[in-house]
Parts: sequence; structure tokens; C-alpha cells
Amino acid sequence: MGLGRYIARRTVYTIVLLVVIVIFNFFLFQIMPFLFACPGMTYNRCVQLLYVPQQAPKGATDPILALHHEQEIIMTAYGFNRSIPERFVLYFKDMFTFQFGFNIHGVLGGSVLDSINKRLPFTVLLLGASTVASFIIGIGLGVVAAAKRGKIFDVSSLATLLFVNALPVFFLAGMLELSQLALTGTFYQPVGAALLSKIGWAYDAAILKELFLPFVTLTLAGIGGVFLTQRAVMIDTMAEDYILMARAKGVPERTVLYTHALRNAVLPIATAFALSIGFILSGAIITETVFGWPGLGQAIYLGVEGIDFPLEQAMFFIISIMVLIAIFVADIMYGFLDPRVSTG
Repeated sequence: MGLGRYIARRTVYTIVLLVVIVIFNFFLFQIMPFLFACPGMTYNRCVQLLYVPQQAPKGATDPILALHHEQEIIMTAYGFNRSIPERFVLYFKDMFTFQFGFNIHGVLGGSVLDSINKRLPFTVLLLGASTVASFIIGIGLGVVAAAKRGKIFDVSSLATLLFVNALPVFFLAGMLELSQLALTGTFYQPVGAALLSKIGWAYDAAILKELFLPFVTLTLAGIGGVFLTQRAVMIDTMAEDYILMARAKGVPERTVLYTHALRNAVLPIATAFALSIGFILSGAIITETVFGWPGLGQAIYLGVEGIDFPLEQAMFFIISIMVLIAIFVADIMYGFLDPRVSTG
């Protein structure tokens, strides 16, 4: 099978998976609530309880008219006044045009897309920085540990990172907050409170200051897995015949390690990195919630807590697309980096 056929096959698989995810997403958030949350009720009555506001907006001059108008907007936006097939067609169009509707139950307020756009930069900043840092540090430590297998550096780094990797993220976050309190005498201040009355450089400085602890938490939580993977792959690669041949020819150990071994041990790490990027939009739910970081992870938590079905449906859809794209890119990278994948 040539590279072209391999790419075409992966493309078809990705499209089929996308269709399955879209159907499942519709069933999960628009059919299951009716089946399990409102037993014995009509569908329209269940929808009104779960999706449609029951209280008039604050400050409305005519509360009854304002409530009726808002209910009509929700019912029309989601197609709840139509049949299920018609509603699915509307849902399918809305998902791919990013018309996700409105937040419900007053948890976040406004449209779902606005909520995502406001919180996306915070998640990209936190997750992007910590993901890159954890991979750079984990790969570097894994390569050195594999080169010094069985020595003090390998044993100590392996034991330390196994211990850190076993710690729950919320526990690690709590320990870092206590460390800040012990060292500085001040508690960690959530971003919302830290940004009050700040503009310009003071605003940016406040964000970077409050970013430090969540960044360190996620970086430490991510290093262990990358380190263990890189170390194991490097140890296997270092035992290959071409590595032994290079050493027998007198090639410097540094060249053997970084030019020959690392280049061929990069495939599993490339896949892991691609998948990490795919999950970046989901945010770190626990970390963002613990530190009050206003990203998408905290939004997901608030959506679950407030039964905000439109927000959860939109996040499930976007995260699924990002993961599919990440897997597709990783597969294509494998096709180019390892000819055995596309010709096997």
C-alpha cells in the first residue's frame, strides 16, 4: 500500500468517526435527558425544565413578556418545537457552523460561543505552555536517563518522577499552594480577583503571576509520562544492531545518542504530543477549578455543576474534533517518518 492510499484510508476513517461522534453527541445531550431526567413527562415539558429559562431576565419591564420571548428564542434555536429528524438536521448544521446556542441556568450567561471565545486564550496559554514544557523536560530527562541506565541519575530521576506522577493533581496543586503560603506568607489569588482595576502591563503581569502555580502543577503532572515513555523507547533503541555498529565504528557517544537513537525513538513521543494538543481545548478541569483559572476546564466543571447542556454539547463536539485531527495528523506523520507504516 502506497503513501497516497494510506492517507486516503485514514481520511475515510476520520470522516466516519466524525459522523459517529456527531450522532452520539446529539443522542447524549438531546435525547438522553428526556429518557432519564424526566420520566413520565412529555418531551416538550422535559425540554422546558432542562433547557428553557423559568425566570424572567433581571430588570425586565414586563417580566412575563420577557420570559415568554426568551423561551421562544431557546425553543426555536434548538428546534425543540420540531420533530426529532428535523431537529437533528438543524443540530447538524449548527454544530458545523459553530452556532451552539445559549448557556442555560445562569451559570455562565450569554451565548455558548462567546463563553468559549472568552475562556479559550486562558486555556491555550496554560495548557500550551505546560504541555510544551513537560515534553521538553521529559524528553531531555528520558534520553539522559536511558544513556545512564542503572546509574544514580537514572535511578533517582525514575523514582522521583514515578512518585510525582502517582500524586493526584488536586493534591499536587494543594501542596504548591501551601508552599506559596509558607514561602511568601500569602495565599494564591485567583485570576478574577488579581485582575481587578489592572490595565496594560499591570494586567499582563498579574496574569503571568497567577499562571505560575497552575503552570508548575500541570508541568510536573505531565513530565512523568513523557519521561517513562522516552526512557523505555530509548533503551529499546539503544539495543538495536545499527547502534552497536555505530559504536563499533567509533562514532562519538553523543552522536550515537542524539543523531541515531533519538531520531528513531521520536515516533511514540510525536504521537503523544499530537494527542496532547488534541486534548488542549478540554483544559485541565481539576487544575483550573482548584486555582480558579478562567479557562475551558473550569467552564466544563461549571457546566456540569449547573446542568448546562448546550455548553457541554459544544465542548464535547469541539474536543472530539480536535482529538480526531490530532490522531489524523499523528497517523500522517507516521506515514512520512516510518515507511513501514504506509507500505506494510
